[in-house]
Amino acid sequence: MKEVLCKGLPVTVILVFGILFASDAFGETNEDETIDMIELETITVTAQKREEDVQKVTESITVLSDTFVEDAQIESTEDIWHYVPNLSTSNAGSRDYWSRIRVRGISNTAFGDPAVSLFIDDVSYAGVYAFNSALFDIERIEVLKGPQGTLYGKNTSGGAINIVTKSPGDTFEAKAGVEAGNFDKREISGVMNAPLLEDKLYFRLAGLYSTRDGYIKNLFTGGDVDNRETIAGTANLFFTPTDHLSFDLTFRIHDFNDDGGFPMVARDKSRYQMATGFATDDFETATDFIGESSSKNQTTSLRMSYELDNFDLVSVTAYRDMDNESSLDADFMPSEMFLGFNAVESESISQELRIQSKDSDESFKWLAGAYYSNDEKDYETGYKLGRLYADMMGVPIYTAEMHSAAIEAEDMAVFGQGTVRFFSDALGLTAGLRYERSKRALDHQHTFDGFPVAAPINDLEETYTELLPKLALDYRVNEDIMAYASVARGYKAGGFAYAVDDPALAGFDPEISNAFELGLKTEFPELGLRFNVAGFYTKVDDYQDRVQRDIMTVIQENVSDASIYGFELEASMPLSETLSLNGFLGYTHAEYGDYLDRLTLVNYKNNRVSQIPEYDSGLFLEYRDSFGLFARAEVQMFGSSYFDRANTIKQSPYTLFNMKVGYEQDTWDIYLSGKNLTDKQYFLDGVVDPTLGFVGTVGEPRTVSLSFNYRL
Repeated sequence: MKEVLCKGLPVTVILVFGILFASDAFGETNEDETIDMIELETITVTAQKREEDVQKVTESITVLSDTFVEDAQIESTEDIWHYVPNLSTSNAGSRDYWSRIRVRGISNTAFGDPAVSLFIDDVSYAGVYAFNSALFDIERIEVLKGPQGTLYGKNTSGGAINIVTKSPGDTFEAKAGVEAGNFDKREISGVMNAPLLEDKLYFRLAGLYSTRDGYIKNLFTGGDVDNRETIAGTANLFFTPTDHLSFDLTFRIHDFNDDGGFPMVARDKSRYQMATGFATDDFETATDFIGESSSKNQTTSLRMSYELDNFDLVSVTAYRDMDNESSLDADFMPSEMFLGFNAVESESISQELRIQSKDSDESFKWLAGAYYSNDEKDYETGYKLGRLYADMMGVPIYTAEMHSAAIEAEDMAVFGQGTVRFFSDALGLTAGLRYERSKRALDHQHTFDGFPVAAPINDLEETYTELLPKLALDYRVNEDIMAYASVARGYKAGGFAYAVDDPALAGFDPEISNAFELGLKTEFPELGLRFNVAGFYTKVDDYQDRVQRDIMTVIQENVSDASIYGFELEASMPLSETLSLNGFLGYTHAEYGDYLDRLTLVNYKNNRVSQIPEYDSGLFLEYRDSFGLFARAEVQMFGSSYFDRANTIKQSPYTLFNMKVGYEQDTWDIYLSGKNLTDKQYFLDGVVDPTLGFVGTVGEPRTVSLSFNYRL
């Protein structure tokens, strides 16, 4: 806590001085002793499955508008966490592999389901392999913090991320963009919107193609190890046969083909040099095998909305197909010992039906619904022997040890939530409940050179059921100030680890979180200020973690409980007619309960939960005038975290500086951008290698780019 006070204090001080400055600039009294008010733009969200003012929703939500996303140059889901308190994400460097997504101290591992789910246009991308997506043609991003079990169901115990893309409209629109930067970055993007039948049928097409060279140099081969190529696109058809009925059909692809599976660097440079003979710098490694990472994703969804006199009907149907592959130099050295590989093929369908009151009905809002999803994944993961080990064992080179598994996940739910208002709508009571049923099934085979290593596992099944309630109370002091308190339950489904031979060790139970939140949402029109603050406490039972049971066996297990508390504040205000200031500060303290490591016999009780930054904060100063001049400066500060449960491998606090300047006109604009201007190296994730020590994924180095956009 001392660290967050020392590091986060500058954010608070700057915000306070900004308020005082804004009060002088905007809070002047007129001759008739009235104060000029600044009209604050209403931020509309669909966090509770309906359109609402974010300041009236009884939970902490960070909203990144389309303008903010473009100004901050948020290009992928991996970039969102830099702008949201108490959110962080990372992966092992390979975009096809699983991502670690953390909100308010709750995270996930490679096995099982995520703790934070991603939704794009009301469609669930609830998988740890589905998070690395390019962002383009965005309307807004909503980050919901805290358990969202009642409305969103399983795998939202930490929160949910809603991404809303732009819908087809009734006017013709076309724009194109190009970008070039260091590391030979090249990107082209485009959007086209066209009305096909007046007031009836609209079409929108958007896409991008992007390439760049790798950030990490391979001293052994002389090349890079993490070159990237991305192709993404969306085609959207919107049909309104009547004034009350609409159909929204969307087809989305997201493919990438990267060099270098799991591009990691060693933290201890001297230890790495002793093992390999190569003296490496911050963004350097030395491996004899480059590897690759590729993914092909397709999503088709249909959203139907039918408006009746007293309520609305909504249906969301989706089909998703994913095919991911990666390979890597698993010894992280030029030693030809062994290679790693991982492949996941997935097909999923989902259907949600909702009946809900009109958005305009303020005194009593309600909705009820049902949900079904089925997801089938096929895994192949393991190692191939390099020349050194193959010769030692007398087998051909690249002989494979492989776990093959098929996991089916079937989920069904019914849910409802309502809000009733009392005392001239000043007091509101929200209550909701969801019944969730999750079924998991596993088939598994472990082979070496095609021959069985262990008995196969066939038709291993488990079914879990859970009730997920929510209760919230809010009081609107006036139109600009609301206080609220809430309690909610989150649910992270149980399941099976896909690389375990013993059926008795393969399964794990659901993880349950109960969260309490107090919040205050305020607006001060005389200053143009919006200021929100929330505090939270979460108790996690049956905490899921990836456990090394013995030298050869890694399982997913319910190991402990966890206690989490913290706060977050967000503010935005104009400092003048051309200058604005935004900022946030988040703090999370997450610690284990009684957690005995069976391999080392060390108890991690009261240790900080691994991979959870203690704090994060950001200040964003932006200038935009009527002549077209634009400038933006960002400072982002992140607190310490640990990469191990014993709290011995620490990422120290670090600060990032970003800048962007440009010139904007009605039909075109041009920008020069720079991120991580001091070229700070920091680790995001990693593993402990017995020879090299900690090797991990690093954040992006200094990048500079020039972009040009043209609009018709």
